Amino acid sequence: MFRAHLVTLAALCGACAATTPPASAPAESAAAPAPAARLPDFTLNTLDGDRFSLSDHVGRDVIVISFWATWCAPCLNELPHLSELYEREKEQGLVVVAVSMDEPNTQAEVAPMARRLGLEMPVVIDAEQRAVRLYNKGRDAPMTVVIDRGGRIVKAQSGFNPGDEVRLEKQVMALLAS
Repeated sequence: MFRAHLVTLAALCGACAATTPPASAPAESAAAPAPAARLPDFTLNTLDGDRFSLSDHVGRDVIVISFWATWCAPCLNELPHLSELYEREKEQGLVVVAVSMDEPNTQAEVAPMARRLGLEMPVVIDAEQRAVRLYNKGRDAPMTVVIDRGGRIVKAQSGFNPGDEVRLEKQVMALLAS
């Protein structure tokens, strides 16, 4: 039933389709490495009431920033994989933060959706688009940004297709091992 709902959402989601590339080729860019000292910071409140600051983790941890929205079916498919990876590898220095780009009319759906998906990583609502302006200027959904322990962006990928989670996990594991 939930899967059928996701398929329906994907079909109805014109905005989501406009911000993600065709299923055959997710957009990926190797962003120019940025030193930790120059990586732009953002601080947002988590759904649990804590504060998440990127600067608390840059230069220390491997960081995955996942930009998503409740109306985006590919996002809802990707997030459980990221949550599982986070739970398995957080003790090794992996930080995953799910940044909701939901507008005011859908922000009330973020917490219930995070609970429904069983998300264990920090989930934040970027109501003022602080993180979006810094790391997802195209407002792509989903958009995954990977930052290595040195504070360099090593991957920025728009879209999600089955199998992307396997490639991401391999990259994250290699970064954690280095």
